[in-house]
Amino acid sequence: MVVEESAFNDHTALGTINIVIVIFAVLCMTAIFGILLQVVNLKGMPKILYDVYSSGKSCEVELFSSLVSAVLVPKSWFFHFYVFATVYTFLIVIVIIWMILTKNQLPFFISMYINSLSAHSCTTIASPQISLLATSLFLLQVSRRAYESMYVTVFLDSKMNLGHYIVGHFHYWGCGTILLSYAACQSLQDDHTNEEAKNEIHLQHVIGTVLFIITFYQQYIAHNTLANLRKKPQNKQKYGLPQGGLFNYVSCPNFLCEIIIYLAINLVLGIDFYPWTLITFWVLTNQVMAATVAQKWYKSKFKEFPATRKALIPFVY
Repeated sequence: MVVEESAFNDHTALGTINIVIVIFAVLCMTAIFGILLQVVNLKGMPKILYDVYSSGKSCEVELFSSLVSAVLVPKSWFFHFYVFATVYTFLIVIVIIWMILTKNQLPFFISMYINSLSAHSCTTIASPQISLLATSLFLLQVSRRAYESMYVTVFLDSKMNLGHYIVGHFHYWGCGTILLSYAACQSLQDDHTNEEAKNEIHLQHVIGTVLFIITFYQQYIAHNTLANLRKKPQNKQKYGLPQGGLFNYVSCPNFLCEIIIYLAINLVLGIDFYPWTLITFWVLTNQVMAATVAQKWYKSKFKEFPATRKALIPFVY
């Protein structure tokens, strides 16, 4: 069934609110608050707030409040939402391929699914090929992270609170849904607009793809460096100080690469596609917060920590 524009414009009361955008906006605000907690070191704040933002190596269970300790889960559960993201994004790729083969015929139940979650707004000329490219890049990323969670990462006895686990699922569900909504933009365009979009590959698409490939590889290298460090006999039950490569410049090159990966996909989709721009901003704030926590932890645990090594951005922060 071909989806008509009225299918997206006929919103219910729920559909007038872009639920996915609201979720990411709230996540951005919580991440910004977390940054303020760590950087500004707000006085008089309850300890439980600091505990909630702790994860992984900074998550010292014995020092946690009893309330937070009660909802800690293994950090190895990261694997769950990477598998979910892989399956969900793969299904979206199938839908986009279907749209290409059927000349933008979007199944009615999918259009209703999108419409029930967000007030659909197409702010860019959507191309089926670009939609497929961006979603395929995202599928590569989440698939690699699922693989790393199974065969590369050494989690030791790391913990995270249940909130992080839930947010992880929301994040990947939201990203996939936004990519699906971008693909749905094609069904709202006339044939002439679609034909023009199909034939246009711009420099931003090339730059975005190349940038993705470079940072995709560098993040894999960073994760392997961390894993190999923890596989050493002396580090079986503790963390070490990573060295070499991008670790010579920043403590968290994997977080830096994560930001650039989302920015690269943003370039492919178009900066004017504001939903993904918001996602990129959420990833930026989240990774800045996580890197700030990690940097403080490294400095407190290793006397030999290099004085010139920044947290996230070489020579800057």
